Amino acid sequence: MTVDDNSGPRARTPKISARVANLIADEILGGGIVEGQRLPTEKEMVADHGVARTTVREALRLLESRDLVTIKSGIGGGPVAKRPELESLGNTMKLFLQIDGANISDVIDVRLMLEPIVAREAAANVTDKQIEVMQTALDRMHEDPGDYSNFQENNAVFQRSVYEAAGNPVLKIVMETLWLLVRDAEPNEHPMATRLAAVEMQQDVLDAMRERDSEATAAAMNAFNEESAKYYRRRLADIISRPVHWQM
Repeated sequence: MTVDDNSGPRARTPKISARVANLIADEILGGGIVEGQRLPTEKEMVADHGVARTTVREALRLLESRDLVTIKSGIGGGPVAKRPELESLGNTMKLFLQIDGANISDVIDVRLMLEPIVAREAAANVTDKQIEVMQTALDRMHEDPGDYSNFQENNAVFQRSVYEAAGNPVLKIVMETLWLLVRDAEPNEHPMATRLAAVEMQQDVLDAMRERDSEATAAAMNAFNEESAKYYRRRLADIISRPVHWQM
């Protein structure tokens, strides 16, 4: 290192294919290319970026591995823009959880710590429209508790709406990913009594949120998650005690 070089180690220059991938990713994530839109042809991208065909192909492989592009085959096929799902983040998280020997019970513990914080923020920031969406989801679950797919769909709407209402995108992403990790470990169906009890406790959360009472909302969410944790540890102890297992 020379005398003049006092800025510390320099960042490694990314490969050309990575730089091209970053430019395309910026377009997709910034809205310049919308989900479902076909990207320029390989020939056009070669000309646009001034790189070799093999570099464009490598850039597209990088984007596909990050769920930002899907490659459609056949006539009229080619690269199409997409938005990554949170399931992708959850699967990546599973990899690190497996390395550290974590299990779903550990994930439940983290949710127990964070859910009341999220609920408190949601009560302070929730809109009337979000309350309406959550109430509709609870009503639909209550009207037909025997339809398990209906329960799963509207339970997801309720949970995601709470995270959205908190108004913090980082909390939303973290909480939804943790929730998906637990949900994916669940059995095919919960007993009817468990579903009905869950809806009643979620209604308590929403009633407090409707009053914009942050402490009551946090307390109701804590009670709901404590009961959920008891259920998991009583009925699903074998499942949640298994180490998290990552798969492609």
